[in-house]
Amino acid sequence: MARIFFISIVLSLVSLISFKNEYKKETHKDQNKIDSLFDLNINGCPQKVLIQSNNINNPILLYLHGGPGSSFMMYSYLYSNKLIDNFTFVNWDNRGTALSYHEGMDTTKISEDQIRDDAVVLIKYLLKTFHKRKIYLIGHSFGSVIGLQLAANNPEFIQAYIGMGQVINWNKSVDITYRWLHDTLMKAKDSIGLKRIESDKFPYIDLVLKYGGHHRLSINLDSCVKGSPYYFKGYLSLLQKGKDFSQLYVGKNPNPKAITAKSVYRIDVPLYFFEGVNDHVIACAPELVVDYCKNVTAPKAELVWFNHSAHYICIEEPEKFQNELIRILQETN
Repeated sequence: MARIFFISIVLSLVSLISFKNEYKKETHKDQNKIDSLFDLNINGCPQKVLIQSNNINNPILLYLHGGPGSSFMMYSYLYSNKLIDNFTFVNWDNRGTALSYHEGMDTTKISEDQIRDDAVVLIKYLLKTFHKRKIYLIGHSFGSVIGLQLAANNPEFIQAYIGMGQVINWNKSVDITYRWLHDTLMKAKDSIGLKRIESDKFPYIDLVLKYGGHHRLSINLDSCVKGSPYYFKGYLSLLQKGKDFSQLYVGKNPNPKAITAKSVYRIDVPLYFFEGVNDHVIACAPELVVDYCKNVTAPKAELVWFNHSAHYICIEEPEKFQNELIRILQETN
């Protein structure tokens, strides 16, 4: 009980010191509970971390968002009601992203290696703070590049790895996505779109979005963000500033290898991959994840299909997303 009280006090103090007025913070009388958004200095850069749990003795679940620069912190309320009962659920805005964007910072210098190094520091902080040996790790989209590398290189920290919209190979994925988009545009008789992609054989993300390959078109992402208890006026503008540097990694990139997962075919932690059947995001072709599961050497490599989702599985199928994570916890804890 003394340890729990100490953790609660430390996190509360950190949060109070770094909080800005526009952020909402909920407090709890129950010392086992936490709902805290605070700045953590990671490798010399203040970065926002959100920790939520109804029992801080539960295992840690860290969510690595995509982009880079595409924070999911404001979406997390849509798929966390069960997670916070079973995990200490942690969301983190990578440096340069949304709440971790600071005016004057040079986002052009943010690298994949830097984000991965930041993730290691954050994981060590969480393990020390909550007195755990390992965490559960979700890597989504670009976050799956970081996550897969962490699973391969730091298995001592990870109880299980969950890749969602997993990146495996940029060039192969571009070819697969291009073929899907070309067929889709042909069926839609979209001559303008066809001319555009045929000119350089590239499946542009705005067209993937237009035809439902990114997320279900009935979902308004801005409205989802505005429903967050942590939303404040001006957030969307801040989010866009953070997203601007993602052009260094996605789209028609002069160095597309920056988001290609390294060829790691031996990983010493259980692997689970959440894939939307309608996911056609440029770097994340599910077909490549199927092949990867067949060839990787790991204690387990399981593919979980989400039949009503594209790339934003946790928003498109939040109940199944949470239930599968709880099942993984039961299997591996």
